[in-house]
Amino acid sequence: MSESTAPAPIRAAVVHGELLTLQPFEAGNGVVARAAARLVSVATGLDPHSLGVPEVWWLRRPDEYRAAAAGFATGTEAGMTEWIIQCCTAFEDGAREAASIADAASG
Repeated sequence: MSESTAPAPIRAAVVHGELLTLQPFEAGNGVVARAAARLVSVATGLDPHSLGVPEVWWLRRPDEYRAAAAGFATGTEAGMTEWIIQCCTAFEDGAREAASIADAASG
């Protein structure tokens, strides 16, 4: 099997979406999906030090999160696009959130 050539944010979004919507575990699928996306973001160099906090964006918008995940599960172009955009937005917002945390901690 060859490694994906898709950009890192898309790879993280797909891993997240697959685990979230397939729900392979009895409990904790959302936590596992978000953790797996975080691991992909580290492994691909998107967030090599795992400082971003995209979970904040998702947890502040549970209805949007669930709706986008449902769209991802359809496998349609529109559903996949919406999910990937939402994940990229969460990564971007998570980076800003991390910067504000760092700024606050530095005084």
